[in-house]
Order: sequence, then structure tokens, then C-alpha cells
Amino acid sequence: MAFTTEPGADGDHVTYCRVCEAFCGMVATVEDGKIVKVRPDRDNPHSRGHICVKGPALADVTYDPDRITRPMRRVGGPGEFEPVGWDEALDDIAARLSASVEKHGAQSFAMNSGNPPSMGWPSSMGTYLFSRAMECTKLYSPSSEDITSVVLATELMFGTHAFVFPDLVDCDHLLIFGSNPFVSHGSLIIAPRLKEDLTAIAERGRVIVVDPRRTETARKFEHLSIMPAGDVWLLGAMVQTLIAEGLHDGAFVAAHCTGWDELVAAIAWLTPEVAAPRCGISAEEIRALAREFVAVPRAAAMGRIGICRAPYSTLTNFYLHLLNVVGGKFHKRGGVGWGHGGTASDAQAKGPGQARHKRHSSRVSGQASVWGTQASLTFLEEMTTPGEGQIRSLLIVGANPVLSMPGGPRLPEGFTELDLIVAVDLYMTESSRYADYILPATTALEREDINQFFMNHMVRPFAQYVPAVVPPTGEARGEYEILRDLAVRMGRGAAFGNLTPFEMADAALQAGGERPDGLSLAKVKANLHGVMIERGRWAFDFEKRIGHEDGKIHLWCELMSGEGARLRAEPEPDPEALRLI
Repeated sequence: MAFTTEPGADGDHVTYCRVCEAFCGMVATVEDGKIVKVRPDRDNPHSRGHICVKGPALADVTYDPDRITRPMRRVGGPGEFEPVGWDEALDDIAARLSASVEKHGAQSFAMNSGNPPSMGWPSSMGTYLFSRAMECTKLYSPSSEDITSVVLATELMFGTHAFVFPDLVDCDHLLIFGSNPFVSHGSLIIAPRLKEDLTAIAERGRVIVVDPRRTETARKFEHLSIMPAGDVWLLGAMVQTLIAEGLHDGAFVAAHCTGWDELVAAIAWLTPEVAAPRCGISAEEIRALAREFVAVPRAAAMGRIGICRAPYSTLTNFYLHLLNVVGGKFHKRGGVGWGHGGTASDAQAKGPGQARHKRHSSRVSGQASVWGTQASLTFLEEMTTPGEGQIRSLLIVGANPVLSMPGGPRLPEGFTELDLIVAVDLYMTESSRYADYILPATTALEREDINQFFMNHMVRPFAQYVPAVVPPTGEARGEYEILRDLAVRMGRGAAFGNLTPFEMADAALQAGGERPDGLSLAKVKANLHGVMIERGRWAFDFEKRIGHEDGKIHLWCELMSGEGARLRAEPEPDPEALRLI
């Protein structure tokens, strides 16, 4: 079959979905310059013809009559806008934003970036570089509703924010906590055919889904019903069992870890007998789970949002890491560890201050930042509380905090306090209707892209570059171009450097990590359907990625000690209590 790479040309265009991390391959058919059909790319070596209902809907979004396709300037109350030219809009925004920052200081500027920009390489680089250009310390993202606890647990243990995930290819025994990958497609683990991977694991061994609800995934495999918020007790008791019965990987702990004695002392109380009434799983079954986990050479435990949205979520994720590390499953075939895609290793700079926890805590409530971003709960207080560092200007990129943040409906109380709000979006939303300007962004099918940002999260490393399927609708522009041009107008363009996003991608591809393999942007482009990266999952020195100054995995720390003590002080559970999922 012949394919075209000219945006807007009639014929079939190879592309990929950018709704979630699976990045499934697609083919878009264009007739008379318009996308008329989107189907799975059966020649994509990564997704191999898989697609869900979300990808084809990108065409509907592209031509949605409610979409904003021209820059809009507010002329009255919320939702009252008129079209304006790009130059006039950017000139006015640059002048007003510069004046606000000059008057109130750099910390008066805030950014709220949503998930859609993170799914594209140029768009994610645009938001990142603009935050650097503005020296922004007030960054808000969906992370505090989603992944903050696992990010913090990973930082505390490994000194890095690089996510660890299971080796689904060779795993024979998989424990899944608080995740429903049949619906979520994995999330933070990139495996487009994940359903097939899990089925293969179950055929070789076991897939055990720990969840209060009999989810779609749980119905397919073994469901272990747990009391809501009981995961912290179950995981802690499993770790305690490994230690008490001498089942831990002593050689790995001695060679690569620190804090062992502190961990042993801190978790000794959390026996299966203590945990059983708090998680709804018997002490005998808890011990059996722990024993079988370490007995199977290729075993892994994974979790997701279900264990990130309950009390003690950071401690829960820390215990999950401990189960894998102490149980001898870290950086092992069939176990868990960091990915190794086509880009250079994300080796950490050793030394004090490398971690980002608490780097930009809230000036009002003191709520700690994680991953350089603020907790959403601090957004309103930072806008409405007077004083140095009060938010006075705001950029929203692909986010709708009024709907997505806790207490979101109250955010307009803060919006009225601001000098300027600019939204880069596809629509007038519940949030952007309060903006002074709405700047129209391109959809995924209207821009060229490369799956660079998530390459190290892939179970099977894969790289793909795609041109735009069609030119931008109306006057829409990419987030990178919008924010770069705004930064230039403000005299802050130096942060964007001299390289384009794709030149940056090429440099990272050619660096190639610890095993250079000749990968480059040109090589990726030459493979229209993408290219599998033939490199072993464990073919790198994991110690280079540990961010702690001592180069060790930290099995316990002061923060987790406090959380463990708080957990121990929990009152006895009330058997009559109603628990909601």
C-alpha cells in the first residue's frame, strides 16, 4: 500500500494516537483535504493493529464545530470573546505579562499544564521551556490527582523520578495493586498489547489482581478482594513477612541498599495478624502471597492510581517498591526496573539538593511540592492570599482545572484576582472562559511528532516519527510555536535555545545511552511505521540512575518513619463501618 507524507494530501497517512501512553499506530485516510477515516495500523511493529475507540475520535475533535480555531480576546464577562489576530494577541499578552511579573516578581506567575500537551514531544517541550524562560516556581499539573505519591516514593527510595515498571515479556507471576489495565491500557507502562501480555503471564503462571472491586481485569484473572484503603496494610505485612522469615534477597540488599536495620526495626510490628482485619485478607493468605512472590524467580508487583488515591498513598507505594527490591525482583529479568529506550540514559546527578521534594512548597499552607509541581489544593490559596509571591498571572495549557482539580468550582474566586489569564486550548472550557485570551492549539493529527517523551517507559522500546496528517484548522498553532513566540516577544527567547524540538530529539537518539546503536531521527523517519529498538531490557548499569549521593537504594527514611508511626497509631477498625470505593 502506498502512503503519503504530505500534510493534507489525499490518500493514507501513517500516524499514531496521542490520547494515552500506549501510542497505538493508526492510518488516517484523507479525501479532498479532510480526514474521513482513522483505522489501526496493522504494520506498526509495536501496537500490531491494536487500537481503541479513542484514537479515531481525534478526527472528530479536529473538525468539531465547537473548537476554537482563531485567537480569541475576552471583551466582557466570562465567556464573552471576539476574534483577534495572532500578532495583536501575542504583543498584548507579552506586554501585560511582562508588566505583571516586573511589578509582582517572578513567583507571581503560575502555569497549569494538563495531560494533552504531555503526549506530544514539541508540545511538552514548549511548556517545559516556557516555564524555564519565566523562572516559574508555581507549576500545577494533574500529578497531584494522579501520580504524586508514586513520584515521591520513588524519589525517596531511588533519588530519581524515573518510573519503574514490570518486565511483562518475561514475567511469570504478577501482582497488580489498584490498577485496571484492561481499561486504562496500563498507564505509566507502555505496552499497547498489554491484554495479551497479561494473558500470556497467566498462561505461564499467575496474574493476581488486588482490588476492592471486581474490575474488568480482575474478572479475567485471579481477583483478591481487599478492603478499600487496605493495600498499605497488606503490602507492609508482606514485606514484614519476607524479613521475619529470612526470605529477602540479602546479597542484593548488602550490595546496593542502605537503611536495612532501620527498616527491620520500623516494620517489625506490622505482622500479618495486625494487617488482616485492616485489609480483609487472612494472615495465612498474606504469608502465602509473600512466600510465593519470592519463590518464583521471575515475579513482579505493580500498582497504579488505586493505591495513589487513599490515605498513606506514599507509604503504600514505598512498601510496593520495598516488596520488589527486598524480594529480589529489582533489575531482574521478569521483575521490575527502569526502562531502556532509544535515548540517552537519565543518569542522575549525585549530590545534595538533587531531589525536588519540597523545592517549591506553598508559601501559604506549606504544602510540599513534588516533582517540581504544586499540590492542586494550594492553587486557590495561592491566588487569594495577599503577600509576596501571590499568583497574579496564569498560563493554562491543555488543562481545565475548574473541572479536574479538587475544589475546582471555587477557582474562579481566584481568577478574578489576577492581572492576566491566558489559555492555550482547543475549546472554551469551564476554565478558559475566564481567560483574557484563548489561543488555539493544534490537534494531534495536525502536527508532526515523535514518541520521545515516553520512550524509556516502554516494555518493548520503540520509536516512531510521524508528519502531520492535515495542516492546522483555521489559525491554530502548535503549543511549542505559540510559547516560543511569546517568550521571544518578552525578551526571554534564549531559554528555547537554537535547536528545534526535533533536533533535540535527534541529539538524544544519537547519544543512545550506554549501548550506542546508530539510532537517529533520520533512521526513525526512514521506518514509516516505526522501528523497534533491539536492546536488552537490562542492558545498562542501573546504579548510574540512582540519584542519591551515596549511590545506594534507600530502604527507609525519616519521612517514611513518620508515616509508619502514624499508621501504627491508627485505631482498631470498626467492623460495622461503611466503606466506600
